[in-house]
Amino acid sequence: MAFYLYMEAVNLDNFISDTQDLSTIRGGSLLLLRATERIKNKFKQLEIISTGASSGLFKSNTDLKQEVIDYLEQDTKLKNTTLLVNSIPVSDSFYTDRETLIALTRWQQMQSATVIYPELQSLEHTICEVDFIRPSNHSMTKGEATITVSESVYQRRRYGNGQKRTFYRQEIEKLENSPINIKDVKDFIREFNELTEDKKQSNLNGKMAVIYLDGNGFGQIEQHMCKEGSEDGLREFDNTVKTHRRSFLANLLKETLGKPTWTTPENRHRLEILLWGGDEMILVVPAWQGWWTLSDFFQYSKEWSVFNPAPKSSDIPLTHAAGLVFCHHHAPIHSITKLAKELAQLAKNKSRTTNCMAYQILESFDYTGDDLEKFRQQRCPKGINSSDLLISGENMDKVLSAVHPIKRNLSKGKVYRLVEAYLHDNQIDKAELTTEVEQILKIADYDDKLNELANCFGKDATLWIHLIELWDYLELESTVDYEKQSQSEVYQSIH
Repeated sequence: MAFYLYMEAVNLDNFISDTQDLSTIRGGSLLLLRATERIKNKFKQLEIISTGASSGLFKSNTDLKQEVIDYLEQDTKLKNTTLLVNSIPVSDSFYTDRETLIALTRWQQMQSATVIYPELQSLEHTICEVDFIRPSNHSMTKGEATITVSESVYQRRRYGNGQKRTFYRQEIEKLENSPINIKDVKDFIREFNELTEDKKQSNLNGKMAVIYLDGNGFGQIEQHMCKEGSEDGLREFDNTVKTHRRSFLANLLKETLGKPTWTTPENRHRLEILLWGGDEMILVVPAWQGWWTLSDFFQYSKEWSVFNPAPKSSDIPLTHAAGLVFCHHHAPIHSITKLAKELAQLAKNKSRTTNCMAYQILESFDYTGDDLEKFRQQRCPKGINSSDLLISGENMDKVLSAVHPIKRNLSKGKVYRLVEAYLHDNQIDKAELTTEVEQILKIADYDDKLNELANCFGKDATLWIHLIELWDYLELESTVDYEKQSQSEVYQSIH
């Protein structure tokens, strides 16, 4: 008799989001991502059907549930994870079997502890200096200091430090016809301050961009693939998504490795991946590369699709919603990723079939409150809805080239006054300033660039709101030598 075995990590906040330490977060995330591979390597008779960032569905000729549970409880690296395992005999309905396994896991989750309670060797323990919850029983170095940490943090942090470079190489190795050689993958940053510190970036020095990407309706697509294509349909979806994402990652590295603004003085690459797999991704890049990175993803993924196993049906498009947060590198990372997810949800609320994004800039340590939509609406002029500020992902690509000449010929103060006119509904100032701005750009022969910006940002109020908000965050990789009039020359021709 054949069996399906399903494994899923639950209560992730207590394994990934319980510390602010980057190496520990990375280690927890990568341990769960690689858990299915560790199980498959241990139990050769298991056949992988699909795997996500923290789950895996297998098939075997015998019921291996208890053996897998025993292994997880004994494995040094995985015994602190809340991985749940369930199995059922294979029936004549793959869709029903998969849904049954997921339901069993949810029921088991409600009856299980939310955190693995550590074994105590003695009654005298200090508190872990990283998670501030568990008793400590190990010493580790952090920078130049020595800290005491819990068993859970110890295993995650060690794995996070050791697998940093390996993760990229393993993903690229699995990709056929990779545009980059795995030998070209160098070292990566270890802390957020390494990622963001660059005095040449002026106002953006010390700031980062957190990008959250979530597939639109991937759960429904999976269900459709299970109904129409059974095991093979789910395999097709799983392999297609993984191949697409690995291809994007390889291309991103190809475009950025070795570039000065992506490289630290210690020759480390300024890229961090906090979540990878399933239908979600979290990337962290320098603030001055945030817009470009998300735009690059949307351009690269705009033709993504998966084969539809239903008879006489066209391929299913794979689109994403994104949240982009610009903030200081000292900002609490889990609060920032939570905000990025909320922004992506706003994008989903507008469209679940197209690529769409929402961004938020946090100057200093701004707090958006409990109602993000209300917070964004308060910053909108009369007649503008906060949903009007959402941006089509596929329209992001021309913004950087269009905004450079506009910023070169318009002062930030003038754009700010124009935005104020919209916020206070000052019709006279709006008309005068709009005419003046348009005349400046027309004389400089850049009125077409304003139209290009409008294609992404929208017209009138939304155009100028986006421009003033993103003024410092939209920069080309290198300064383009435009043979046009400077701002002062344009002003002289007008006045």
